[in-house]
Amino acid sequence: MLDFTQTNPKMTAAWRDHIAHGDIVSFRFPLAEEGAEDRPKARPCLVLDIQQIGDRRYALLAYGTSSRRPSNVGYEVHARKRAEYLSAGLNEPTKFVGRRRVLVPLTHRGFVICTAISTPVLGSLDGAPLKRLNAVRGRIHAERDIAAERRRDRRSLSTSPPHSAVRGTDFSAEHCSPKQRTTGPEVLG
Repeated sequence: MLDFTQTNPKMTAAWRDHIAHGDIVSFRFPLAEEGAEDRPKARPCLVLDIQQIGDRRYALLAYGTSSRRPSNVGYEVHARKRAEYLSAGLNEPTKFVGRRRVLVPLTHRGFVICTAISTPVLGSLDGAPLKRLNAVRGRIHAERDIAAERRRDRRSLSTSPPHSAVRGTDFSAEHCSPKQRTTGPEVLG
């Protein structure tokens, strides 16, 4: 009988071809608190998304920390239980802060490659943390889509002649100069 061990391609030098959302990578995440001459320290970061822009692949990374500081909040994904953080390749309970994120090419020098296995991938989320990640991703994608729609609306309104009416199927809105606007509720976004 042959002994066959299946290798996870994310844990090889070909990691760039197989990385996906939910993976944990070692990355030198830039922080405002660090001085300009300080090199950011390697920390676990959560891959929120993989995007293709032109001919390059990018990773959207969320900051990982074991700190419970109030500044580290917003779209959190926690790996608190021992089984959760160990299976993700982490040494201790970790929180990933989706509000603190960066989009970097997969060729970025900030990825810290383990020389023994030629990959920055530490592990992957599973179970409840993966479910939470998917909820966070949905929220981030929805907000991105809403912002894009607002930008399209603003562009289309800016190309209309001033004081013209825009007619839709069931509404009419008049474009006014800023001095003519009435005070309304503040739009949070």
